[in-house]
Amino acid sequence: MEKTLLGKTEKKVSRAGFGVLAIGRTHRDLKDEEGSDLLLYGLEKGINFFDTAQYYEEYPVMKAFLKKAFDGGRSRDEIVICTKSLAEDAGSMRDAVDEALNEMDLGYIDIFLMHEVRSGQLEERSGAWEALRELKAEGKVHAIGISTHHTDVAEKAAELRDCDCVFALLNAEGLGIRKGETGGPGERLPGYRIPDRQGTREEMEEALGKCHDAGLGVFTMKALGGGNLAADYREALDYVFSRSFVHSVMLGMSSRSEINDLLDYLEGKLGEDYVPDVSDKVLKVNHDDCVGCGECMKACASGAVYYGDDGLSVIDRDRCIDCGYCAYACPVRAIIRV
Repeated sequence: MEKTLLGKTEKKVSRAGFGVLAIGRTHRDLKDEEGSDLLLYGLEKGINFFDTAQYYEEYPVMKAFLKKAFDGGRSRDEIVICTKSLAEDAGSMRDAVDEALNEMDLGYIDIFLMHEVRSGQLEERSGAWEALRELKAEGKVHAIGISTHHTDVAEKAAELRDCDCVFALLNAEGLGIRKGETGGPGERLPGYRIPDRQGTREEMEEALGKCHDAGLGVFTMKALGGGNLAADYREALDYVFSRSFVHSVMLGMSSRSEINDLLDYLEGKLGEDYVPDVSDKVLKVNHDDCVGCGECMKACASGAVYYGDDGLSVIDRDRCIDCGYCAYACPVRAIIRV
């Protein structure tokens, strides 16, 4: 697969990356052996860029994958590992980096990000950012940056001191893009320090263009909108892979067939009438992301969404007609198709 230089990180990464979340406990929940074999298959097919995170709890499968890769003759510098943490202060961020190094049995992390930075949090999590800068100087991480769904945060990344890259949500429909600005349902969401509203695809494009022009590496997530754009597979990928400011597109894959479909697409071998088989996939609320705002319930005409005992949304499969309206309404992209 074609490799490209990820901005000033100096890392050469595959045009498509492998999002490990899709094989994890909140999605397909593959066992370590099966998950590590799948990641190895992706590596063998030319994908050298892998994204995980502290809260995914997938470091064991990453360790198993890396051991198989190294035992098979792969060198450490052939594989680019990105991970991230929700840590808010310096001590917690240092602990998160040490945890990643120890649990994946690595001497360094290629890219370490502040995970899911929301409006106002660059200031609130400044201690964590300073720790990342120090850890980079110490050689424990090679590049640092942020991941975000927010256009205002992505725009600030272009001017953030020592920021090497930004990992942002971008897809053809603008699903899940947010913006810190008064108004909208975000005003009621716990964890949002600044009231926010739905952002637009165009706003995120502009912000990421500024990051690219500033020399940052730009890679993106949710090209298929958490599976909700899978029916428009070709159009969704055409959009994100054609953005000149995007160096790599991180895609969640949980089967060999999904990897093969991606390769066929990138190599121009995918038929014009191709539509992926999603007959075995269902809508699910990821409780790691759900904030209990109730927007999904308002959108569901079938009465299939309700609050569970923990105050988070649950989908009643007997009532669900699989229309997907709840996924479009969710402001934090907690409803996925797996």
